[in-house]
Amino acid sequence: MASRPQALPELNPGSSFAEQLKRWRQLRRLSQMELSLQANVSQKHVSYLELGRARPSRAMVLLLAHVLDLPLHERNVFLEAAGFTGAFSRSTLDDPSMRPVVEAVDVMLTHLEPNPALVVDGAWDIVRLNAGMSRLTAALAFDPAPLQRAVGMARARNMMRQLFHPAGLRGRIINWTEVAPLMLVHLRRQHQSRPSEALADLYTELRGYPGVSALPVPSSASTGLPPITPIEYAHGTFRIRLLSMCSTLGNAQDITTDHLRIESFFPADDDARRRLNELKAAGRRR
Repeated sequence: MASRPQALPELNPGSSFAEQLKRWRQLRRLSQMELSLQANVSQKHVSYLELGRARPSRAMVLLLAHVLDLPLHERNVFLEAAGFTGAFSRSTLDDPSMRPVVEAVDVMLTHLEPNPALVVDGAWDIVRLNAGMSRLTAALAFDPAPLQRAVGMARARNMMRQLFHPAGLRGRIINWTEVAPLMLVHLRRQHQSRPSEALADLYTELRGYPGVSALPVPSSASTGLPPITPIEYAHGTFRIRLLSMCSTLGNAQDITTDHLRIESFFPADDDARRRLNELKAAGRRR
């Protein structure tokens, strides 16, 4: 059975602010002294907060959450544990207030053309993609129906499942055994940085797919990880080498936008650049 990625032991619902503060400090690998210096407060005050001997102000909770780089959802949990109301909303992308964000994301996706790009949420579910990504999957003759039958329609719109499941794009990736372990390391690091039940479940699920448990997954702390690894796709006579890059939305003030990431794929060589331009030109002629 595949093991779940570990960050720190999960806290029980309703855990105190003191317990949460200590857990996040340890997760960020900070001593009380280091946290106090970064927050510009005394170490004694941090110690008293972790022991429950001092009650923080709302401003102090937000300051510590900022220093600890907590996700916005966890900042709300942090505030509520200290007796305050949450400060950050959670909107859907269909909400009128999110229209400027959606329009900005669409502009970025369009400007990345002819390079493939997609937007994923914190659980790697695909929420948006550009024409370049649609053209790439068409060139690879990717049919989502088998994956949808295997895992369900909604769950099939997950980037990690598409790349790891035997019914997904896995068979189109020439160097899958090289890329997959590094993606698992990335997913594990993401969970360690932003603990999430959904991420832990996804990691366990991926490790349970045929052939995945046998992959040698490097340690998260390994210094031998390559700075970047091309992902090589092929189907029939179509072959292409791409480099992936992840971008996040800076200064997010909504929980939904805080989780969004743009995954972009750039040509790894001149041949890949030519092929992407050819796909775009062919699309115009249709």
